[in-house]
Amino acid sequence: MGKGQNLLATALIVTFVAASAFSLGKDEALSLRQVSPIKESSLNRVLRTGTLRCAYIVYPPETIKDPNTGKLSGTIVETTEEIGHRLGLKVDWVAEVGFQDMFEGFKSGKYDALCSGLYETPSRVKVALFSAPFDYGATYALVRADDTRFDESINAIDDPHVRIAQIDGEMGQLIADESFPKAGRFSLPHLSDISQELESVATGKADVVFLQIATARGFMEHNPGKLKVLVKAPARAFPAPLLAVAQGEYGLKYLIDATLRSVQENGFVERVLRKYDPALDSYLLVASPYQKR
Repeated sequence: MGKGQNLLATALIVTFVAASAFSLGKDEALSLRQVSPIKESSLNRVLRTGTLRCAYIVYPPETIKDPNTGKLSGTIVETTEEIGHRLGLKVDWVAEVGFQDMFEGFKSGKYDALCSGLYETPSRVKVALFSAPFDYGATYALVRADDTRFDESINAIDDPHVRIAQIDGEMGQLIADESFPKAGRFSLPHLSDISQELESVATGKADVVFLQIATARGFMEHNPGKLKVLVKAPARAFPAPLLAVAQGEYGLKYLIDATLRSVQENGFVERVLRKYDPALDSYLLVASPYQKR
């Protein structure tokens, strides 16, 4: 190979190496531009803004909404706002949701927590992380006052001729599916008012509804002699978390759990529960993790 050919070969090699390096640099830069920014955690956002954004489900007496003013009250509302006060946070009630779309706002970042005292179920824990129990919710079977078919045994509900009133996605549906699978259903849309379940039983459209006594009390007082609690013992008793956050948001969960313990230990939670349920027949207190000798 002559001197001229060697120079040409060397020039080609240098050009190839330079072009490769340039191309690699462009690819690396493109790769860096394609990397998504690190998502801010719910805890950091709450602490940065000083605001806890809550979604809620209207479910008296946990969450009561004044039809005229829109103002919220209830056991969950008052306790959540007390926790916010102790943490120096404003609680902003940003969205009313239903049982079937209650976790959708986590995907869009519309709210930080679902503040509605939901029971944990296998399907729910797949998409949400729940706080420690606020109380234990005792759920009872309610039937028409003159219906004696179930007086001997609650198991008589499990019959194809019996219709259970339920709101799609609500806890009564879970109880019906797990404990009374043979019974029929009278289903209501997921944004239906709880009173519609009670009305459906009172008017004979359904035969049984599963609710807490405190939730049904207002309807029963305004419609005396229409419904009765089937048995004194609850059909089910569930630990009821104060709120739920998006799956993986352990920092915000711990912040709420730690503050919830403080308002349980100083008696605030019991006072709020007795305010709305004086006999504590629907809301059972979380036991202390210690005992006096």
